[in-house]
Amino acid sequence: MIYPFEDRVAEDQRLVAQGQVFDPLTRRLLERAGLVAGMRVLDLGSGAGNVARLAADLVGPGGAVVGVERDPAAVELARRRTDAANVEYRVGDVQTLDGIESDFDAVVGRLVLMYLPDPVEALRRAASRLRPGGLICVHEADLTYAPAGPLTPTWAQAHGYFLAALEKAGIERRLGPALFTMFRVAGLPDPELLVELFVAGGPAAPAWAWANVIAATVPLMELHGVATRAEVDPPTLADRLLGETLAADGCVLGPPMFGAWATIRR
Repeated sequence: MIYPFEDRVAEDQRLVAQGQVFDPLTRRLLERAGLVAGMRVLDLGSGAGNVARLAADLVGPGGAVVGVERDPAAVELARRRTDAANVEYRVGDVQTLDGIESDFDAVVGRLVLMYLPDPVEALRRAASRLRPGGLICVHEADLTYAPAGPLTPTWAQAHGYFLAALEKAGIERRLGPALFTMFRVAGLPDPELLVELFVAGGPAAPAWAWANVIAATVPLMELHGVATRAEVDPPTLADRLLGETLAADGCVLGPPMFGAWATIRR
């Protein structure tokens, strides 16, 4: 698994910020896909626990959620941020799912396949952990889109640094649009699809969310010779991004999030 975010404090901030932006979209996806009360759910790459908590709320006290995450520090963060009694977090490998039982009603995951060396095989393994008639639902991004309109100089530069660092690290930047094909290659039923993104202008435009993500990627940029911390200047980045957007009467766009889901019948 290739994962670019190694600074623990920055990563905790990024995961919390990610949840604030993406959680409403993911909740709508899970509801549309058919997550309902009483289900037992496996959450792939649970991170700070945002998706696990969404799933736990939807399945209610009669259901249960098991989050699997490779990073023990992220697991501890998720446990600290979760007070739902029906959620359990385990340290494990979402590529192999070794040691994970096969009696789930649903498998879900957000922004996890993009980091895996073999996302198609990961989909197959995830589906194998479902009961007959179980649901698999994943949420992945297209990170190559323009994150602001208009695309001002600081936005273009910072986003360019980010994309270049991911590319050099071998991380898939456009996994969302590939989900339909990946389901088919994995031998799964053709998925239903939903695409949604957040967008806002004015002082509330979430430039801070992009700034957090880009700042957390600075070590990867430096590792691959893309940009230095001084060039990115993380402490001022959010203000500079928002300032340019306000000056241009523009807006900030989150990445298009592609949801794909299917029922697995065996």
